[in-house]
Amino acid sequence: MSTAGATHAGAMRPRRDLHRYLAAGGFVALAAMLVWNTLFAYGAAASGSSAVSADSASIARLLFIDLHLPRALAGALAGAAFGMAGALLQTVTHNPLASSDLLGVTTGAQLGLVATFIWSALPVALTIFAGGLIAAALTFAVAGGWRASPLRMTLAGAATALALNAVLMLVLTISDDSAVSIVQWSTGSLQQIGSHGIATAAWLAAPVLALAWLLGRGLDLMRLGDEQASLLGLRPQVLRAACVLLATWLTAVAIGRAGPVGFVGLIAPNLLRSAGMHRPSRLIPLSALWGAVLLLIADAVVIAAGDDGLLPLGVMTALIGTPVLLVILRRSAAPGSARLTLSASDAAPRIGSPQRLFWTGGAVLLALLFVTASHDSSGMSLSAMLHGVLNGDPRALAIAGLRVPRTLIAMLGGALLAASGTLLQGMTRNPLAGPEMFGGTAAASLAMLLMMLLVPSAATSMAFWGVPLAWAASAAVLGFVIVLNWRGNLEPMRVTLTGLACSALLGAFLNVVLLQFHVHITQALSWLVGSTYAQGWAALVAMLPWAILSLPFAWRAGRWLELLSLGDASAASLGLDVSRVRFALLALASLMTATAVSGTGPVAFAGLIAPHAARLIGLRGQRQQIGASMLIGALLLGLADCIGRVAFAPRDLPLGILTAALGAPYFLWLLARSYLRRTA
Repeated sequence: MSTAGATHAGAMRPRRDLHRYLAAGGFVALAAMLVWNTLFAYGAAASGSSAVSADSASIARLLFIDLHLPRALAGALAGAAFGMAGALLQTVTHNPLASSDLLGVTTGAQLGLVATFIWSALPVALTIFAGGLIAAALTFAVAGGWRASPLRMTLAGAATALALNAVLMLVLTISDDSAVSIVQWSTGSLQQIGSHGIATAAWLAAPVLALAWLLGRGLDLMRLGDEQASLLGLRPQVLRAACVLLATWLTAVAIGRAGPVGFVGLIAPNLLRSAGMHRPSRLIPLSALWGAVLLLIADAVVIAAGDDGLLPLGVMTALIGTPVLLVILRRSAAPGSARLTLSASDAAPRIGSPQRLFWTGGAVLLALLFVTASHDSSGMSLSAMLHGVLNGDPRALAIAGLRVPRTLIAMLGGALLAASGTLLQGMTRNPLAGPEMFGGTAAASLAMLLMMLLVPSAATSMAFWGVPLAWAASAAVLGFVIVLNWRGNLEPMRVTLTGLACSALLGAFLNVVLLQFHVHITQALSWLVGSTYAQGWAALVAMLPWAILSLPFAWRAGRWLELLSLGDASAASLGLDVSRVRFALLALASLMTATAVSGTGPVAFAGLIAPHAARLIGLRGQRQQIGASMLIGALLLGLADCIGRVAFAPRDLPLGILTAALGAPYFLWLLARSYLRRTA
């Protein structure tokens, strides 16, 4: 009996002492990484005794004191702040997916810092903190408060990040002087000049780190439930709010030193939890310790890769964090009550007959074309332009070549994105689906941008072979998102989060490409947010064959969507080969996405808004909805192009800014309405 008890005690001791082992291992790893990153990571020139010699004039010593040591300390501080912030947010929301970047706090803080770049009188730390706090409040409001399911909370954070990112892109597009420095900073970097910045950050972070550690005991009691915690004298709501405030402040401090580096706050607590560490009072400080280690390891890889901007810190952490996020998503169970459906009961009463709606929409589209064609900075009226074109006036022909094709490209791109979104929503039965939500537009734009930069001699023929290239990239990413979630029956929240994770990774690579090839940042940002600037007849002619090929097939695919809406089993019993049909719909949706991106750039939210608008006007049949979606998408992008050129003249505002200004709030409203009002 005593032998058995001793054996049991021996088996239990490692579990009781686990936090001591993790703490000891973390301190050893942290010390090792600090020594490596300061003395040995940069090679012989900065290693060994030369870095710490008494010769104050030594270049190696100056590099050590002013660059290498502050950089390593900044990495440790930022990693600790990110790690502890992630642990706090995961604890108070009971959500393993919670972290500053996934809940939108990082994007809000980033927007706050960008504001200080433009208005230098603003206090940096408080402005970053305010931006992050606003983002956190918006995320919790959209998700429905503390009791929201993990996937719902994370998706609300992603929606908030998208909405704030639209505002950020508007600021970058307008602020030419700040665009380059902001894009460079947004890739993430620990490079420091001197120790003043890190000393200030340490003073700002140290009290908060200590206070968060002290709150761990209260969070331990909250694991018993709000009722039991209240009986023990705690105020759960106050404690949760305090934790969110502390996490936001830590995120602000970390972003000020390292930039918007993602996933550290996600990885560190989940690795510790997988090792068996669940008690908040131990998880929170250990997350800070191992977060510092993880960020220093990532920075060591960046230094080893050359530290020349080819592999920035933000991209390195995204490369590590995206697979971790996908693994957590596969293990996270979505509550059945939160499952989304495309229900016809939500449709409004039909406004009129479908024929009248289509004729009216076509007339509005034609009127919009005339209005847009009659305005630009040249001062030539529409009648004068038409008269000059008929008489062969070179100036009139040149002006017509600038005005008309870009409007037609915007309208055609809107129709293609809308049809693509309708197909994706129908095949996945997910009202949050869209080419921008699943990473299709990001993949297509990255592929086209890389080819234009790597093979500049082929720029003249890019309009013709660019679409197949973008098609391959878009289909690959969309296929990856769907295949990865196939076993989960394409659960809407999980599919959407997988797509957003892929989009985030592709977006990080886009920033690297912009900086590595010294692209004109303002022009590139205009195209990447969605713009028809400088597009002519050649681009329109290149889009037309693919549009003529895909749009009729999209309309005919309405029959497939009607069968798929009955469920896979019912559709198969009616003779539909579900797997082949989904593959065909995926190929068709990715082709339309690639064609649209080749002309308008990666316009956001058009593929999300138009299908919902078609259902809201009362159209029930899938073919009617597809046709109406294409018409609405054409109107949306045509109107955005018109407003961007006419209302803001002489500045040409990218059409993607205006679609995002409309689409981001709609996405937040849709998410709140779909989840909050339908959950049991």
